[in-house]
Amino acid sequence: MLLCRVVGRAVATHSHSSLDGFSMLLCQQEDSAGVPTGEPPFVAIDLFGAGMHQRVFVSTDGIAARGVVDDEQSPVRNFIQGVIDD
Repeated sequence: MLLCRVVGRAVATHSHSSLDGFSMLLCQQEDSAGVPTGEPPFVAIDLFGAGMHQRVFVSTDGIAARGVVDDEQSPVRNFIQGVIDD
């Protein structure tokens, strides 16, 4: 699980059918003080309606992510597991 901040939205003109209905957000990994770690942003599906600049927990467990979208063949790897109240 990673501590991240939502820094943007991802838009796909074509995506795997298992991702229909899910919004995709760009997440930037941070340390506990809110400083970006230097890793590039990555895409995660959003289950909670997280907004721009909100801090979130992201799971990188691909098996769990495929369970969320209910498709063992899905390419999904990351999903927002919770929104952090500041």
